Amino acid sequence: MNLDKELQKSIDSLRWKIDTFFVVGIVLAVAALGIYISHLIFPSEINEFFDDEGTDIVNGFTVLLASLSGVLFVYIAFLGQQWQMIYQQQELRENMKEMQELTAQNKIQGNALNEQINKMDRDFVHQNFFRILEQHFNIRDRVKFSYSLEPGTFSKRNTEGRGEDGFEAYFRKVVLWVDDESGWGKKMTEFDKQSFFVENGYPWISKRDDIKNIGNPKNWNFYDIVFANDLTYDEIKFLIRVVITESGFGPYLRSCYYLFSYMYHNSLDEYLDAVEAGMNRFERSFLFYQIATRFEVDNKLILKIWLMEHRFLANIEPKHLLSPGHKGLLYPEGIGPEYKKIHNPHP
Repeated sequence: MNLDKELQKSIDSLRWKIDTFFVVGIVLAVAALGIYISHLIFPSEINEFFDDEGTDIVNGFTVLLASLSGVLFVYIAFLGQQWQMIYQQQELRENMKEMQELTAQNKIQGNALNEQINKMDRDFVHQNFFRILEQHFNIRDRVKFSYSLEPGTFSKRNTEGRGEDGFEAYFRKVVLWVDDESGWGKKMTEFDKQSFFVENGYPWISKRDDIKNIGNPKNWNFYDIVFANDLTYDEIKFLIRVVITESGFGPYLRSCYYLFSYMYHNSLDEYLDAVEAGMNRFERSFLFYQIATRFEVDNKLILKIWLMEHRFLANIEPKHLLSPGHKGLLYPEGIGPEYKKIHNPHP
């Protein structure tokens, strides 16, 4: 066993002590034995030399030498225990070092395992997102909405649109509804307004007298004169909401909330472009208006702010909206990626 430097010095010192005291002990033992044997062989000469007290002197001296030799051998045994303890100390150090190395390896393996688990969890999150996105697109494709063929027949001769055609049908209906006598131009009594509020959960906003015909059935948008009439945000929000039906767009909006909530809570903003890439013109325009006017009403303001911070649908062409100026509902001039906090433009 290879010893550490300071332990090796202790072993070398013990070795010198053991060797030295062992030799001295042997010498003392041999001397005691030699004197005792000499007394047995030459008792008369020794007694004569010590004036008849030789036996007592020899016995005493022999016992003294033997005792000293015994003490040295006991001390050597003690040094031997120290020797053994030093090697045990070295063994403990090596065991501790192995444990530290094993702990370090376990830590590395634990970190690698945690990274693998985190990667698996992240992979599951991504895979689950694509399943949710696929389900969302399936719900989108099943959207069904009906619209009137021409102004003045809002409640008659409805034609049904599905999928992207359903979103287009929505805008056609909005454009016709704003000027139709059975739409926004309908004369509502106080009882009618109360019934509308109870049924829909938001108040009826009557069309002001200074707002004339603003729907453009040719291009399915609003005439530019709408700005002269100065539609308020509440009026725009009302027009966007009032035409929607639960059977037509309810499942789609709930799917949007679920999809965006999942993306928000799992930091999947890098996939917002993929979501937008799977949308056609009228769906993009429809969702733009819903984010601008509906999300906060449905207590999804945090999702609205998150989508605005990541510039979702910010590249929509103004000509694809009911009015080009409506882009400011979400992205007023001066609002860009460099702005850390985006405020609701219509508090």
